[in-house]
Amino acid sequence: MSLHSEFSIRNADRDDAKAVRMLLSSPNDAFETQLVAVCGNPSRIVAAGGLTKSERPKPLVGPGIVLQVIESARSRGIGKALLQRLVDRAMQRGAEAVYATQKVATDSWEKRAWEALGFSACETVEYHELPLEEFEKQLAPLYDRMHQRGKIPISARVHHLYEADLVEVAKLHLAELGGDLSSLMKKLSGEVPGSFAPWYSRVLTFDDRIVGCILAHRKSHDIIHVDANIISPEVRGRWANVMLKLEATRGAAERGVKKFVFTTFDHYTDTRSFTARMRGETVRKQVLMYLPLKSSSETVAEVE
Repeated sequence: MSLHSEFSIRNADRDDAKAVRMLLSSPNDAFETQLVAVCGNPSRIVAAGGLTKSERPKPLVGPGIVLQVIESARSRGIGKALLQRLVDRAMQRGAEAVYATQKVATDSWEKRAWEALGFSACETVEYHELPLEEFEKQLAPLYDRMHQRGKIPISARVHHLYEADLVEVAKLHLAELGGDLSSLMKKLSGEVPGSFAPWYSRVLTFDDRIVGCILAHRKSHDIIHVDANIISPEVRGRWANVMLKLEATRGAAERGVKKFVFTTFDHYTDTRSFTARMRGETVRKQVLMYLPLKSSSETVAEVE
């Protein structure tokens, strides 16, 4: 147990599970490392921090981080001390950065709190709504022209998620968007809340290899939330995106869906321009906060 004046930090144990879950608002099994800060006599938990099993691949490889200090214990260096311990662990894993797991509004106290710990915004995240009728109007003629000109490979196929090799789908997700294999497999298999819906999610194959997927879940009777829209770099920017989106749209429309809801990051320039062409609406913007890692001592020294 490491001592920091009026509080101490230790690994969370089984008896701390309820308190940690309440502070971090995430399932305990999402974390590879969980820490708590305690103070007082008898001691009580005043803060918690966690490092996720999953990692983001871009712009730098690294896990997510969650920190929460109860209001009465703030401004005492507890958050910074938790951060240092979590950064140490992340660097042992070979991480190049750590990311705030929750995206924050551009003008919010949450953003300022992360900035006080040395974090900065690395991506702007936009939330879009797009009517399905626009997909059919604009993508169907484009797909037909591609097909007539022989641009669609004969071996290209779009499958329901339940027909696909889930391990290979997970590998594509990990390569392009990151994540944790165990957690992904549970969502792909429908084992946990928020799992990808097999009837609305689609997988694209080319020469019997998985090269794309749309993973989604139903948000309401007429709205589908797209959790991931992935195209392998080898076919990106060509026929694959059109074919996959059109087939996913038609399948959803047959089941009464009227609208797709999805997010984009700054490097999704093609998706954002596509959204504008399809008369999509940007309903919200947030930022993703991250902390690039040097050595542990250098990283923490910069925020002191």
